[in-house]
Amino acid sequence: MVYYGDEEFGYDRHPRRRRLENIDFSKPAKTPERALESLMLSCAKSERCISDIRRSLFRWRMNKEDYDPIIERLVREKFVDEERYARAYVRDKMSCANWGRRRIELGLKAKGIPKEIIAEALQQIEPERQTEKLELILYRRLLRERDRAKSAYALRTRLFRWAMGRGYDYAEIQRMLERILAPDYDPGEDFTRW
Repeated sequence: MVYYGDEEFGYDRHPRRRRLENIDFSKPAKTPERALESLMLSCAKSERCISDIRRSLFRWRMNKEDYDPIIERLVREKFVDEERYARAYVRDKMSCANWGRRRIELGLKAKGIPKEIIAEALQQIEPERQTEKLELILYRRLLRERDRAKSAYALRTRLFRWAMGRGYDYAEIQRMLERILAPDYDPGEDFTRW
């Protein structure tokens, strides 16, 4: 996994900036107290999970033995809560990013959230609402891709691949494509007013 801004591995955050020659990578960028204070401010502004905290500590070149006390204190004082983070992640990705159930699940797994917490957080997704979202985004994509596709098969393939990339279920996409691509499909006012 690439951690952005990790100069140790050759990944420059700003490639146009000149790299400072006198950085001592053997010393941490922050003291444990300063790192804890920065993380408390960050966690108070938005939800964070433990892997985000570990990534920040790694970027600040903190000693590995300082990770656990900092994380334990953040969890004890409720700055970091994996369940709360998972619920917020599902809500945000479902409503704002229009992701499907599978992509949300994979995103949470990539963050290192336990399976039980993921399953519990995914229960807040309503199947009817997800179907409505899929219909809306597929119809909007159909309007965009209609002129670009060379045939009906190519159009269907483009829409299908795009929806799969968004994390929706195979069978659900098939049903929705049959519905949207039918000659008698009427999108209604909600889909055409944007």
